[in-house]
Formats: sequence, C-alpha cells, structure tokens
Amino acid sequence: MSKKHVSRKLKSAWRKHIDISDVDQFLEEQRQDERIGGKLAEKPDVELFTEDKKTNTSKPTLRELRKKKFDELPRSLLPLVNTSNVSDPIVKRNIRKNRNPIAPIAPAPVRIRKKGRPSGIVPATTEDIWAKDPLPEQLKSEWIGKELVHHTLRNVGKPLVTNLPARMDKVQREIPLRKKLPNEGLSYNPAIDDYLNLKKKVIRQEKAIIKKEEHYDRVVTKMFVKMTPEEKYATTLSEMSEGLVNAVKAEPDDKTADEEAIPPAVVVAKRKKPVSRAKKRARELQEQEEKLIQRELSKLMEIDQLDEITNEIEKNEKKSIYAAKKRATKRRVLREKIDMPLDFVEPQQLSGSLRTIQPLKNLLATGLPKARKVAILQRSRGEVERRNPRRKTVRYTRSSHKELVPESTA
Repeated sequence: MSKKHVSRKLKSAWRKHIDISDVDQFLEEQRQDERIGGKLAEKPDVELFTEDKKTNTSKPTLRELRKKKFDELPRSLLPLVNTSNVSDPIVKRNIRKNRNPIAPIAPAPVRIRKKGRPSGIVPATTEDIWAKDPLPEQLKSEWIGKELVHHTLRNVGKPLVTNLPARMDKVQREIPLRKKLPNEGLSYNPAIDDYLNLKKKVIRQEKAIIKKEEHYDRVVTKMFVKMTPEEKYATTLSEMSEGLVNAVKAEPDDKTADEEAIPPAVVVAKRKKPVSRAKKRARELQEQEEKLIQRELSKLMEIDQLDEITNEIEKNEKKSIYAAKKRATKRRVLREKIDMPLDFVEPQQLSGSLRTIQPLKNLLATGLPKARKVAILQRSRGEVERRNPRRKTVRYTRSSHKELVPESTA
C-alpha cells in the first residue's frame, strides 16, 4: 500500500500524525506476559516442565469419586473463580477481612435425599378460603365496570377467578370474547403504540364518513336546482302570464327573406317495381318453413345437451340456496350488531374530568347505523302479508253454478 502523505506544517500536525504502533505492540506483549505470570524466556525449566510419576495408589472407586464431588466446586460456579495472576488495581476495595485467626471449618457435605412419589392428596388447611373476598374494597363501586375490575386485577397480579361461564346469553355466546374487551388506547395513560393504532383507526373511520357525506352531497343535495328569490319570482310571473301577453315577433332580415323565397329542391323517389301477390305469398311461406326448421334443429341440439342443462340447473339451485343462507346469516348478524365509531379524544382536549368531553353528534355516523338496525328488524306475519302484493289468482266457476242464459226466440 502507498504511504499516506499528511501535512507536517504546524506543531499540531506533528502531534496529530504520530505512529505509536510499536508502543502499542510492546504494551500488549507486556500485558500478555502479566496474564501468564511472567516472560517464558526468563522462567526456569522446573516451572515449565514436570515429570510424570506413576503412583502406587489404587484407582479410586465410584463411591469415592461421588463423595469427592460434594467437596469440589460445582462446574456452574467455575467461571466466577478469579484465575488471573494480575493483582487488583483498586487497592482499597471493600473486602471484608476475616479478623478471626481461627481457621474456618469446612461445612459438612449436603446429602441429597430422593423425594418419594407424590401421593396427590393436598394437605388440609385451617384457613377458610371462602371467607376471603378476592375483590378489594376500592373496586366495589357501582361506577366501576366489570371489564375495568378484571383489567385492574389482572395487571396488579391478582386475577379474579369466577366459576360462572363467560357468556351466558345466546347473543353474546356467538361473539368472540376478544371483541367484548375495550380498546387498548382508550385509557387516560395508554401505551404510545396503542394510542397511535387507535388514532389511525379513528382517522380511517372519519375519512369513510367524510367520503359518504361528499357522496350524498353530490348525488342528492347538488342535484336540486338552487334559485334566487328574484329568479323564482320572474319564473312564476312568466308561467302565470302564459297566453295573456302576446310575444312580439322579430322583423325578418333581407337575407332570411331571400332564403325563404327560394323553394327547396324536390327529390323524386325511384318507383318500386310491383310484386305480385303469389310471389309475396311464396316468400312468406318460405320464411315460415325456415323458422320451423330452425326451431326443430334447436330442439334436437337441446335434447343432446340435456345432461349439461340439468347439471347447470342443479348448480344454480345450490348457488341460490347457499346465497339465501348467507343473506339470512348476514341479516341476523347485522340485526344484533351496530358498528358505532370509536370515541377518541385529542390530548389537548383531555382534562381531569370526563364531563368536559363532548359526545359525537354526527348523524351520519350515529343515526344511520341505528336507522339501519330499525329498518331490518324482524317484521310480524301480518305486516309481511299487508306489504306483499296480492297474487293474481284465476277463479273457475263450477258448471253447476253457471247461470243459464235463455235462448233467444226467433
């Protein structure tokens, strides 16, 4: 690599660009020597090499090895042992010195006793578990809802366990439990992610409401003609005086008079050749015969395709049955559920009292879902019969009830 040339003009440049790699290398070697306890070249052979000597002692038994393991330090604590030869740089460290000159007695090894098989019988307690109320006194109030009590106890670490089923009524039984829980970002001190997610959801709902309002303005409000009072008065006056005031005819110009004087060119149509009645009759008979042949051919083709037509009819019937079931399910779900917009309060408007929060007064957002629910309520049989048009029926008169018409006398 090419050597990098730097400026050596000032003293600061001389201080700045100094190669101290050799000093770093020397210090690193010295630190490594301190770690291993001195330089290898200066150590004697006795410290570096040892002679293997065969012992006359017998091999330890398995029981002796197992007993020895109790005295040894566990393998999990070996990384905590200080094996460095470097002394502690902080001399005045808070180390508790043993001022007792008596040597410490090694504790007796702890014997591990095997546990017996569990009997599965819980020992009886003198404490009355039914006397304790899991709900604290602070949460016993008519102003605190059940969801808030469960939420508070769950976050405190004392969940309220009840033996009652979560969903008793038929309507709530089909709705998932997670849909009944309150939104995450509605509390006074929500997490920032929950608050931002709620804000995005509310913005999406507001955009949909604004889009619907613009659509109604475009197709309903702006379709009506807007007239000023003066225009309305002039229109009424002209309509009411129709036929009473004679309109003044404008005088024709010279050009228009000349144009009216020149008569338009008359184009004589070419005379058609007369056709005899016999030829007309023959042509009509031929057309009728062709239509009859075409009809018979189409019948034969449909007879050949009878299986395909039958399958198609069955498929359409199944589709209609499935669509009817889906419509009924959708109508039932809509009847039980109203999707009202979420209550969202900006941080600037949020205060210590809930009475200062203004409720949502948008009729398009609140009134329309309610009106839709009212409109799809299940009607009684009498209302259905009254609203449905009467079917056209053909009434036949029995021969015995027919009125006898007297024969006219000649």
